[in-house]
Amino acid sequence: MTAEAQGSAAVGQVPPSTRAIDLVRLCATIVAEKLRQPRAFSPDTALRKWARQTAIRVASENLILNLGVKKLLLVGSRELSRAILAEAPAAARLSAGYLKRSAVGFLATRALTISDDEDWRRRRAFNEAVLEPARTHEFARQFNRCTLEAFATPVSSVEELRAAMGRTMLGVVFGGKAPAELVDEIEKLFALVHNPLKRVLTARCARRLRERFYRTLRARWDEEDAAGAPSLLHMAYRRAAALDGAELIEQIPHWMFTFTGSATDLLVRTLALVSSSPAIRARVLAEVQAAGPLDGGCDFARMPLVEACCVEAAHLYPPVTRTFHHAAQEMTLAGVRIPADTQIMHLFPLFTDSDEPHAFNPDRWMRAEAPGSSFDPFLGGARRCPGKTLILLVCKAALASLLVRQQISVDSS
Repeated sequence: MTAEAQGSAAVGQVPPSTRAIDLVRLCATIVAEKLRQPRAFSPDTALRKWARQTAIRVASENLILNLGVKKLLLVGSRELSRAILAEAPAAARLSAGYLKRSAVGFLATRALTISDDEDWRRRRAFNEAVLEPARTHEFARQFNRCTLEAFATPVSSVEELRAAMGRTMLGVVFGGKAPAELVDEIEKLFALVHNPLKRVLTARCARRLRERFYRTLRARWDEEDAAGAPSLLHMAYRRAAALDGAELIEQIPHWMFTFTGSATDLLVRTLALVSSSPAIRARVLAEVQAAGPLDGGCDFARMPLVEACCVEAAHLYPPVTRTFHHAAQEMTLAGVRIPADTQIMHLFPLFTDSDEPHAFNPDRWMRAEAPGSSFDPFLGGARRCPGKTLILLVCKAALASLLVRQQISVDSS
């Protein structure tokens, strides 16, 4: 239990609850956004707009959305978010929320992101041993090479860029020894993870797809040996004793989808932001060229500006926009009293957009001390992303190839 949580529950204040009129306003906001942007409509955008307006009206960064039988706490403050993310997952206290557990559990019931207590500690240690978040990865040189090879094919659209990230994934996760069909299968499976209605309507087909996907993963795992190619799968093979077979296999899907999901989104946004700033683009090109030829020997560690551009893009446009938790018991975190049996939803852009201007300024991440009040889009505390260092490495190599070899720019308008 954190120091903030040890005080009496009476110390904190329960966030204000929405009233019936607020839910009417939410429905009106959704309808208005749908009419205003029928093709680009996003429920998330409508919810954030309503939440901001309601937060201003009730003078509270955090809100409890009263749904009758259930209450959903919408987290809007950095302080409360940090306190929640700092706590190690525990079923009896603070764990993954129902929506997250049911969605991720469809694909992997033993995934790290929905694990608690000792299971979480074992799986967390395993994922960190494979992904090596605290330092440049042991196989960084090989991963750089396979990324550059994947991006050697000309890219002219976001779809082609995503396909290149898929090829990168096959190299990084499997050492290039996996069928290309896995890229399409993991994208289809994660589309089902993110769409509960589609999971219900296509339950039989979804189950068959999942079973076929895991058969392929198990077959690839059975082929791995001590002489395997440098890859995340080979790192997992070295540490296989830490988890049982089925448990280990279920850690792999999240490694895979990050490439064609949030990492692709981050890469596209970074490319667009760099392209929209001629001065920064010129500095980035100079930094990449100074790091050496774009091959397996290129020193990507000598690209702090390129990495800062990725980090800045992630702060302006978080790759993860929401996550869910469940408070099993009443607790006080960061001065906020959370009632027992409360579902919690983080709306990250609520506190990234509210007081940070949307000016692209990567230099702030190159200072001796990073901005102390900034939100970490890769999450923080006990729940920090174990793959952050690796995915930034991949994005740097991909950006270098796109900007220098292909001389691509993206219209950010």
